[in-house]
Amino acid sequence: MPRDLTLPPATYRLAARAEHALGRLDEAAGRLARCDGLVRSTQVRDAQSSASLVGVNVSLTEALIANMLAGQGSTKRPDLLAKITPYLRAHDHGLRLVRAGARLDATLIRELSAIMTGRSSAEVLRTEHGRLGGGRTAPYMLTAMGPHLVPRLKEWSDWVHGDIRQPRVAHLAVAHYFLEVLQPFPTANGHVARVFSMLEMVRQKLLRNQILPLSVWLDDELDVYRCQIRAVVDTGRLDRWVDFFSIAIHDQAQAQLQMVYKLGELGAELSKGMSPSGTAAKVVADVIGFPVINHREIQQRYGVSKKYATEVTRRLVNSGALTSWESRKYDQVFYSEPVIKLLSLNNRTTADVRRHPPGISTDPPPSKDKPGKR
Repeated sequence: MPRDLTLPPATYRLAARAEHALGRLDEAAGRLARCDGLVRSTQVRDAQSSASLVGVNVSLTEALIANMLAGQGSTKRPDLLAKITPYLRAHDHGLRLVRAGARLDATLIRELSAIMTGRSSAEVLRTEHGRLGGGRTAPYMLTAMGPHLVPRLKEWSDWVHGDIRQPRVAHLAVAHYFLEVLQPFPTANGHVARVFSMLEMVRQKLLRNQILPLSVWLDDELDVYRCQIRAVVDTGRLDRWVDFFSIAIHDQAQAQLQMVYKLGELGAELSKGMSPSGTAAKVVADVIGFPVINHREIQQRYGVSKKYATEVTRRLVNSGALTSWESRKYDQVFYSEPVIKLLSLNNRTTADVRRHPPGISTDPPPSKDKPGKR
């Protein structure tokens, strides 16, 4: 881990700008009528992206439905539940412990890896060479095997919780990088690094909840991300990696902030003409944040009969607020197509690093002049 890390002033400015964007996003999300729905849908979007790294392809609608069914203890659609719920359980476990004051250290990330992979946390460290990449392309970097993993993880843990002399986003970027290249587990290392970054933003009070779908950006920009990691390995320069990570957080936070505003506008449009205290308007407010629902959810949440829940969904289907999934006659599940479309529009709701902002290149930087000391 780096000691006496000195970064250029421009890098510190980018990190500070990213922190400011996160603060604006956190404030705006807190004003939503149902922020918990946005939190869960963000977690599902992250889990969906993590699952895609290992070839588990599931649509956003399917991922949201799987989460709802799992929360209801349903055994329906086990094909969907198995694809997405391990990642969501890891998110929930990590957030619960971090909010209870637990250290975000090697012990906790071993637990996260065990939950994602089904392994025992006592046997989760790898014993073979680590491979970065290999999903969409061949591995772009191999890491050594051996007994160094345990002391290196302890060093990483101590550094994460040590004296932070960097802006919080810069500190997070460096910790994310070293966890990624250490590759401590046989599988799911990329997933663990992503969940760590989310938990660290909450632990460092950059965000109160997980409302930044960082994995969505990482999935969209995977080739650029890998190139930046490889560049640090080749040159030792951390400053350009911190620039890249800071710009990504800033742009993703700005995109998510715009999505929060658009969700508010969409909610007003879909509930137009409804009584604010009526069940239909309440269902619209719910699906704006978490855009899937069924009769059971409506019955339990609002204390209404199945017949009344059916009438509410019929009305909302007719108005275009809801669409029936798979056109079932019984045990229907509904989703809000306008909300799903908004969540899926990457050009509006996901940072586009392919624009290559000033100072960010996909080409490895030269090896000389190393202001980012390791």
